[in-house]
Amino acid sequence: MEFTRSLSLATPNANSSEETNVWWNSAGTTASSSTSGSSGVDLLDLITLIVQWILFVIGTVGNLMVLVVLVWRRSGSQVGTQLFVGSLAVSDIGLMFTTVWVEAYDTMTKNYHFGLIPCKIHKIGQWMTMNCSIWTLATLSMDRYLCPLRYH
Repeated sequence: MEFTRSLSLATPNANSSEETNVWWNSAGTTASSSTSGSSGVDLLDLITLIVQWILFVIGTVGNLMVLVVLVWRRSGSQVGTQLFVGSLAVSDIGLMFTTVWVEAYDTMTKNYHFGLIPCKIHKIGQWMTMNCSIWTLATLSMDRYLCPLRYH
């Protein structure tokens, strides 16, 4: 069963005797009789695009709020934890800027228009922020595991 279906965004052509509607057959595929340059938008791509932009906005704003709270409420007793959480917030913001909006842009355009060097910089930034997040979480979990052992 095919889950991607196209929505027809074209207006009917008065000079054409053919219909511009999209008809669904029993296999779930489309049979469009329009040849007048109609542009179709994939419904799954549209949903993916909306979810990616919501993820980008919520992820960026949420991690910025974490950084603001960490800077605003500094305490001397939890410096290690604050350092780990701040590092994780910075790497997640980097991940939002190197991955999510670029993937949303790629979903919209289907082509990469920035060239070879920005592509390489994008991939390196993506790799670095992803690894920074992973290793920060691993170090934070090791610190949380070893912390009770220090005081016994």
